[in-house]
Amino acid sequence: MFSLQKQFKRPNGLLGWFVGKVMEFDNRKINNWSIKQLSIKDGDHILEVGYGPGYCIHRISSRFPKSLVDGVDISETMKNAAHNKNEKAIENGRVRLFVHDISQFELNNVEYDRIFSVNNYPLWKDQKKSLSHLYNMLKKGGTLLITVQPRGDEERDSRAKHYGERISEALHEAGFKDITLSYRNVKPALTVCVKCVK
Repeated sequence: MFSLQKQFKRPNGLLGWFVGKVMEFDNRKINNWSIKQLSIKDGDHILEVGYGPGYCIHRISSRFPKSLVDGVDISETMKNAAHNKNEKAIENGRVRLFVHDISQFELNNVEYDRIFSVNNYPLWKDQKKSLSHLYNMLKKGGTLLITVQPRGDEERDSRAKHYGERISEALHEAGFKDITLSYRNVKPALTVCVKCVK
């Protein structure tokens, strides 16, 4: 069981590939909900933190052909899976995939219109540093969105509300404003989406 939990944090190898498929299926509804909450405009430059098998990146790049989409994830296995799903957009220069810890990820002279993360925030090693880093990468007036659905031992509505409060406080401390919380009942547990502006 410990090995499986480790795979959900950093998928690796064949088991990691399978875990990625499970995540893609399980997260589809909240991924689509999160994309809708982002209010993307065609031509936006977007960053996904924790892209997994690349479902959101594929959906965004397909729907918004003038947008540029970057993704950062700590798993090389997930990069390979996401590359296969987004191969055409990568070849056309509209999608770029990186393997890195978000707290240290950096690109020169790049500012994003939208940054989002779905079911990845609880896994960040240094959440405070990561949020500060994302603040610096976001354009003034840009949007950051973090969605979390408690899983496993945490599958309780109260836990989703706790995440919402905790993330909101952390975003405020990092300098973000206009922080709003949305909730949606999606099996197996209530899901929270925290949205803010730089």
